[in-house]
Amino acid sequence: MTRIVTDLGEAKAVLDYFNGFHDGFIKRLSVISHDSFEERHVQSASQRLEVQITFAHHNYQQGARPANQLVTASFHSVMDLSVTFSGLLYEWSVYELFIVGTTRTLEDSRTEPCLKASLLQSRLTDNREWQRHEDLEFTFSYAEFDEN
Repeated sequence: MTRIVTDLGEAKAVLDYFNGFHDGFIKRLSVISHDSFEERHVQSASQRLEVQITFAHHNYQQGARPANQLVTASFHSVMDLSVTFSGLLYEWSVYELFIVGTTRTLEDSRTEPCLKASLLQSRLTDNREWQRHEDLEFTFSYAEFDEN
């Protein structure tokens, strides 16, 4: 089943359904550019970027969904992308994906309403304390969540 997110109400419903992907992990992360070369040395900038995340995930409800579920989230018209993963294996578990409403500035200085996704993961500091860290952030226009 595909769930579409175009506003905060839909985002809340999807994230509630998947429990914010808590205790899942990222199986695959892709950044997709729609730029192309028109000819040698001439690049066509599409200004279209997508982010796809495949979460290995399970929810806590008994019998609701399989324990090894894959969910692919595709985010469209992405801007303001920031990735700060530590690379340490024990920090790859997802604490929460959350989405808020915001605005972003376009290249011609206009602003537009959009959504902002932030992926929280836990980081071990000083080998003794876990702290939440926003390891992936970006703005987007709409998203699709597909249960595989």
